[in-house]
Amino acid sequence: MILVPAAVPRTAPAFQRLIDPGRQPSVRAALTVETLPPGVRVEQLSRESVESVTVVLAGRLSAAGRILAPGEVLHHPPGSSHRLTAVRGAPTAVLTVRAVLPAADIPAQRAGSGSVGFTRSAGRIVVDTVVLTPGQDHGPYAETAADAFLVLLSGTGVRLDLAGGGEVPLFPGDLVYLRAGERYGLRAGAGGAPTLVRGRVGAVLGPEQDLEPMQSGQVGPHSGGQSD
Repeated sequence: MILVPAAVPRTAPAFQRLIDPGRQPSVRAALTVETLPPGVRVEQLSRESVESVTVVLAGRLSAAGRILAPGEVLHHPPGSSHRLTAVRGAPTAVLTVRAVLPAADIPAQRAGSGSVGFTRSAGRIVVDTVVLTPGQDHGPYAETAADAFLVLLSGTGVRLDLAGGGEVPLFPGDLVYLRAGERYGLRAGAGGAPTLVRGRVGAVLGPEQDLEPMQSGQVGPHSGGQSD
């Protein structure tokens, strides 16, 4: 397990490498975070052999003809490029996840009309926005064929339960990366419903493999905490 506290920069411009396969060769993805000043436009390029995703963590992002809110995702098939613009009003923090393994050439998918508030990408990277039920334990979970990562967007009293029996408190902006086979659980505090981004990297996953009851099915655009 790799814990990166305060992974989301509060000021712009800023850029950080969070998970680096060059230093951590057993991971299946490279994760970087960048905070863009309002109105700044950047070009997002994908490598020819791998897919990547851009996840909005704070602020608003204009991309592919849409305005993306925190927790929403833009999928980049191998070899594609997208123009990203930070919407005026506040800095925009984005997480870029690039698969290390070659990606299957599977087209991107949009979440159905009954799953408002998040976008799922197809192929080797799958990302969901998750709302935890207050005061309850969630898990344990273990991805046998994929690495997993978590970013807490909002909420207090959240604890990560480890396989050995320990607990790690999580705060908004913290990132956790778990290699395939590592078991974990989540415990939500009693005050409010914490919101987090959950991603899986390294295996072709379908909607039938959602990890209930962690997914509430009631996810909407996140508007609190570090989003504004």
